[in-house]
Amino acid sequence: MTEAFVHHVRTWGTVIVIDIRAELLDHSVAQEACEAAAQELAQIDALFSTYREDSAVTAIRQGRMRPADAPALVRTVIDACTRLRERTDGAFDPWAVSGGFDPSGFVKGWGADRAADTLMSKGVENVSVNAAGDVTCRGEAEPGQGGWRIGVADPRDPMQIITSALVTNAHLATSGRYERGDHIVDPARGLHATEAASASVLCASGGDADALATALMVRGPAGLPWIAAPSSAYLISGDRVWLTGDAFVHL
Repeated sequence: MTEAFVHHVRTWGTVIVIDIRAELLDHSVAQEACEAAAQELAQIDALFSTYREDSAVTAIRQGRMRPADAPALVRTVIDACTRLRERTDGAFDPWAVSGGFDPSGFVKGWGADRAADTLMSKGVENVSVNAAGDVTCRGEAEPGQGGWRIGVADPRDPMQIITSALVTNAHLATSGRYERGDHIVDPARGLHATEAASASVLCASGGDADALATALMVRGPAGLPWIAAPSSAYLISGDRVWLTGDAFVHL
């Protein structure tokens, strides 16, 4: 019988949920792995938080640090954000936000990946890391399932699940008008993005999935060509549902 070990980490201004599964679950190993993952998440917050005066990103935003002088992890994220800005024709642009450079739309998925990798390095084989709705999964939730079945809420009725995907060693990111309403800004217009109600992207990279979901909210169906196989997307725009790939099941 599969056991679950669930651990909550309060960081990034939210609660990140770690869910470990195993038929013979060693709770001491699971606890040690979660503590290591929490340390990794805390380091990411210390570097990338836009709310902390002592973070590297705040120093860059305030002109106290040149990007070239930033710690190696920050430079890695800057390079990835530059690549994704080019890939999405500027629909994802961490530099075109109020206050200066804000990579949060990449870091949440990227950070969930790093936490999952940390857990795996400590002996965990089957785990999901849920970072406020964006989920990185490794292994499988149940023997023979082949991954983790993750649902996506309907932005028009968040109590209902509108689609799901089997997430296998990958990340599922969703952006939409849920609790925060119209909070994504179109970099080209400086106005709230209105091309989609929600966008979900499943791909191997958490950072890419997070950024591409944000970009689809900005560009809507016109951005679907950015989602190349084996990645998949599920987009709600107007009264239509748009799909690419074969990962999502429409319920």
